[in-house]
Amino acid sequence: MLQAKFCALLAFFIVAVFSTQDFNEFDILRDLPLNELPEGSYERLSYDSLLWGPYNSGRYLGIRPRLPESLLSGLMWFNADEQLGVSRLRDFYEQGDNMARANWVQFDPRLGGRQVISDNDCHIDLTIDFVKSDNGRNWAVKVKLTPHKGHENVKTSFVWWSGLQGERKSDGIKPENEGVLKFDTPHNDAGYKGTVDLSGFSDDLGLFEIKINDGGPGTSNKHPGLPKGTLRELNPKRTHHMSLRVPNQNVWQSRGIFMTLLKDSVQDIITTYEQDADRFPPHVVYILRNMNNYEGNLHFVQKVYEGASEFDVIYTDVTSPPTEKITFDNINNKIDEVLLKVNTNFKKNFDILKFLKKQQEFGQEMLSGLLGGLSYFHGDHLVDRKSIVDNDEFAVDENDGTELPKLEGELEGPFELFTLVPSRPFFPRGFYWDEGFHLLPLLKYDSDLALEIIKSWFNLIDDDGWIAREQILGAESRSRVPEAFQVQSPAIVNPPTLMLAFTYLLENSQKTKLDEAVNLDAEDLKDNIGNIVLNNHELLANYTRQIYPKLKSHFEMFRRTQRGSIEEFNRGPNPEAYRWRGRTVTHSLASGIDDYPRPLPLDVAELNVDLLCWMGVMTRSIKMIAEVLELHEDQEQFAQIESDIIANVEALHWSEEDKAYCDVSVDDDDENVYVCHKGYISLFPFMTRMIPVEHVDKIEHVVDQITDPEELWSDFGIRSLSKSDEYYRTGENYWKSPVWININYLVLESLQHYHEVTKPHASAQLKKKIERAYSELRENLIKNVFKQWENTGFVWESYDDESGENKGAKNFLGWTSTILIIMEMPEKLT
Repeated sequence: MLQAKFCALLAFFIVAVFSTQDFNEFDILRDLPLNELPEGSYERLSYDSLLWGPYNSGRYLGIRPRLPESLLSGLMWFNADEQLGVSRLRDFYEQGDNMARANWVQFDPRLGGRQVISDNDCHIDLTIDFVKSDNGRNWAVKVKLTPHKGHENVKTSFVWWSGLQGERKSDGIKPENEGVLKFDTPHNDAGYKGTVDLSGFSDDLGLFEIKINDGGPGTSNKHPGLPKGTLRELNPKRTHHMSLRVPNQNVWQSRGIFMTLLKDSVQDIITTYEQDADRFPPHVVYILRNMNNYEGNLHFVQKVYEGASEFDVIYTDVTSPPTEKITFDNINNKIDEVLLKVNTNFKKNFDILKFLKKQQEFGQEMLSGLLGGLSYFHGDHLVDRKSIVDNDEFAVDENDGTELPKLEGELEGPFELFTLVPSRPFFPRGFYWDEGFHLLPLLKYDSDLALEIIKSWFNLIDDDGWIAREQILGAESRSRVPEAFQVQSPAIVNPPTLMLAFTYLLENSQKTKLDEAVNLDAEDLKDNIGNIVLNNHELLANYTRQIYPKLKSHFEMFRRTQRGSIEEFNRGPNPEAYRWRGRTVTHSLASGIDDYPRPLPLDVAELNVDLLCWMGVMTRSIKMIAEVLELHEDQEQFAQIESDIIANVEALHWSEEDKAYCDVSVDDDDENVYVCHKGYISLFPFMTRMIPVEHVDKIEHVVDQITDPEELWSDFGIRSLSKSDEYYRTGENYWKSPVWININYLVLESLQHYHEVTKPHASAQLKKKIERAYSELRENLIKNVFKQWENTGFVWESYDDESGENKGAKNFLGWTSTILIIMEMPEKLT
């Protein structure tokens, strides 16, 4: 009875998650323009609360609305003490930048928050507060600079830029404007004192204003002096402005445009004042001049400070009531109010009070940094629908090696995606295999937002049921990706980890009161934004009907394109077996665990145990949706597929000799052989709960692998590949030893699960093994990730299994943020 209730609850959650089309009155509103959504409606309140954000998360601060072509803004800065300072202009968040820290430490996408940056090259700490009005249509930024010790008089040049993508195609020679952004402060060649103003208009945003001050009340900013004989238009005591017109598709190139214009100005100074170049120190010579009197849709506002300083940027929707507008007078109070709300919301949703204060701050930064990577993308992407990427068609070289053919992409789209990203400095784009892990902390914090993200992903399902595993949308995204990885192939999929969110929901469903529907007409509706959908059965029921056809198509695409060979090699009557397409000798990018060792030589007979398990996860979920819809034939079909998958996990992939789950291939006589590389692959049936609870012998063998220091156990987490494997720590060593936090989270969760469900079957010895493994693994993970965060200022993509030291991409607040969920888990199992 209890199991049936849980299935029903999970099904309702799945319904909510998988909506993509619109039928009920609330969802129909989503297709209306912003200004046509009814005031006070749930859709309008939710839309407005998520309209603006630092959604260009690949930059240190890149603010934009969740609209296809609109207003883009951002902050750049560089050290103005030395000539080479400008060469380290900060704009895009880059892996190689010499930062001691750079992350959102308190953040809620509906409210705003605080980012802290410690720039070693510029010798400054920046505190950047981004806050939104209650109605979500106004926002403000405060930038506060604190010099590093010994650099109290450091000179820093800031550049604020705003560009309106306002052009549209026209039948005429020139494109027409549907929007405008202009500089309102009266022109002054010598620069500007005090506040400067911009104003603009677009169809989506209406009338708006941007004001930038030189520090609020009580601020004592200091500007460097103007040397005698220097051009008055290079006065560092003044604010400087320049604008020019650029096409929509080039607005994002603000950094390159700024540097080109600055180079022209510097070259003019060198040419004109060749004999007196020493009169122009860096803080003067690197001030932008509007030498050609350009005007247009891209604007730069530049300031130069000496020592500690601060300034504010205010964006105002002109139609907002006065009570909703942020001003220079109330910005400090607004920041305090937002940070208090952010802290309160975090404590309400995550119970980590048992940890020390510094560890609690660490936990909040994990969530804040993850949500600070919330991004909006719009644009086309490159797809190759012609090249064959299945290894039975590959040419073989003289060493019996094969590689994927070079993909030749054609542009498709445009598309849009609202998503979290794995790493702002290294992977600032959407990854299908990562997103399910990203959602786990978010589902606990703001389930409505999680559903928005998942719906955005599933809107990308094409007519064949395919979603590109990497979402590289638009020229800006492509500029951050090596050319070899820009083109996507519909034959290559990725683990459907969004299903992991359903597992998370299942285990937390008891805390959700589904029988108390939220009144969508209530005055306090705004206070419930974040958990509306999961508490409204009408919305959930509609979502089920809407998503089912597309989800079924997506499921069938996996089964069709990744089907393994059964009949050809006499593997029995059960058809459920799968093989990752697009594999090479050294990599299986589709699987997500790229360089993990797989069967060699490549053969069409290969079967992959991890993909079979992922298909089991998908099947369980879609079966539950069919149950809700009372589609009995579909339900029976999916139940049979699930049963067949579980049976073949055992029949095809369990090696009695190795006491492990393994990939399968064939020998020279086409006889089945197990290819056993113990590690994350061999744990997949355990992690996805595909091992029947009565098979305690196999569960115990898995636990023994996990806890054996010569196999997978390390003091810093479960290593990705067994220490006894011939490929351990060889080659690229990406997934051949390091500790990955997302996989360790799954191991912990499954230890917890099997500890509970095997009680009628397990021996006292197995029970103790699981309890010890769980508590020690949890402690080791928290201890090391926290230690490396303290030592480096960041969390990382993975961790060394021998030393615990960081590896890979920094600020990897994608799935490494699951450490926050691990912190919340019980210390011990009983």
